[in-house]
Amino acid sequence: MNKIKYSILTLSLIFLFSCANKPQSTYFDTIVKSEEGIFRGIEIGNSVEQIKTAENKEFLVDNMSDYLYYDYKLDMGNSYTISYDFSEDKLYEIQLSSYFDAIEDAEKLFADFNNHFTQKYGTGKIENDGYTSWRTKSKITGNTVEIVMINDSQDYGYFSLIISDLNY
Repeated sequence: MNKIKYSILTLSLIFLFSCANKPQSTYFDTIVKSEEGIFRGIEIGNSVEQIKTAENKEFLVDNMSDYLYYDYKLDMGNSYTISYDFSEDKLYEIQLSSYFDAIEDAEKLFADFNNHFTQKYGTGKIENDGYTSWRTKSKITGNTVEIVMINDSQDYGYFSLIISDLNY
């Protein structure tokens, strides 16, 4: 009987923890795209060609030697944009802006990103102005990278994320 109780308790805890780590937002997995790299399978220090290979060329709006801009549609009224800035063919900044009709969708996405980066890099620093930030190192350049996000969803249905090489 004790083995059965122990097995039920163990399975319940596994189920509870696996559910706690699942994204709340239906858009999170689409936007994150990959667990590799710092974001979307991309690392600070990647080249323009590496980013073009990682992203979908169908959504490329601006294509310059030092700047790439993608505009993705999620579904009716919901979208996100990603811009990549380069210096000497090395990525130094990523900017994500997401726009939602429902404020709750932006709030869920913010919570999912907060959980994602906290699991990956530890507890983020919360500033007085509402920004949350984490620091890590680029696997390519070795430079310090800052990940900063803000939840403006309470008024706009808007979520913003910036990933920057602090040594740039």
